[in-house]
Order: sequence, then structure tokens, then C-alpha cells
Amino acid sequence: MRSCCNTSSGSANHHDDTVGEPTEHLMIVGFVKISDRRHLVEVRRRDGTSEQVELDSRSFLRHDLAHYAVEAELGLAAGVWGSVAAGASFDSRGIDGADVELAERLAGPIQTAIRVRAEPDRIHAVLLAVLGTEVSTDVAASLHHRIRALMGAWAATPYGDVMTLTWPQTDLAVGTHR
Repeated sequence: MRSCCNTSSGSANHHDDTVGEPTEHLMIVGFVKISDRRHLVEVRRRDGTSEQVELDSRSFLRHDLAHYAVEAELGLAAGVWGSVAAGASFDSRGIDGADVELAERLAGPIQTAIRVRAEPDRIHAVLLAVLGTEVSTDVAASLHHRIRALMGAWAATPYGDVMTLTWPQTDLAVGTHR
């Protein structure tokens, strides 16, 4: 099963080494847990560029993780995260990949599914409604698993530490390292 994350210990006040360097991936994404209300998103792209933004967790965390889960699970390589990997800015400049519109249409209802801890059948219903075509229940189950892995890894991330994702995604690897 493909999945999402590993956590790295380190202080949220020292961001220069928080997110590792991309190797075979296009981008490394770090979610630094500052508090229950704030988090920092950092990216390091394969081309050496990086960007970070501090966000309100209530408004953005589930939405960003919904994008990650949907785009990774459905293979939307030109969605939001693929656009960021290609150089788009967090302020939406350049987030214009071919899959962005579909990713946005899916991320909202999947964000709600995350909030209510929806089971695979509800996720399947969302996929059917948005995609307008038959979708395997296996896809919904896989998306459900990915969402649970992401949210579990985030819940296990101590304050000041980082949950690290790769784009494109890789197998689940949860642990702490520096």
C-alpha cells in the first residue's frame, strides 16, 4: 500500500534543516506542528528551490492533506502538489496544472470526510458524485487508508516536529530522525 509520511524531530524555530533534500522525488513536503492552531508547511523542490508558509491549522491543514491524499491516490500528478513541485507558489501563482480543477472539486468533500472520520463507503459516494463515473470501492478504501495514515501521523507528531511527505508519494515510513 502506498502511503504518506514520516516524522522528524526538530525545533519549529530552526527550519533550515527541518525538511530533507529531495532525491528521487520531485519535492519533500514538511508539515511542522507549531501548536494546535498553527502549522508551517515547507517544501524543498528537486531544483533546489524552497518555500514555506505558516498557516492556521483549522482552515488549511485538513484541506492540504485532503489534496495530498486525493492527488496521490488518484494519480493527479498535475494537481496542486504537482504544481507546487513544478515551482508554483503557495500564494496560488502557478497552481494551474491540468488536474487542479478536479483536485479542488474533490478536496472539499474529502476534507469534510476527514473531519467527520468518514468510512470508505462515504468516501466512495464522494468519488462517484464528483467524478461522475464508476469508481472501484478499492480506490475508496485505499484513499480512506491514506487519510487515516496522514491524520494518524499528524496526531503523533509532537509540537515542534515535522511530518514529512514526499511528492510523488512513497510507502508509509513513520519514525523520528534528524
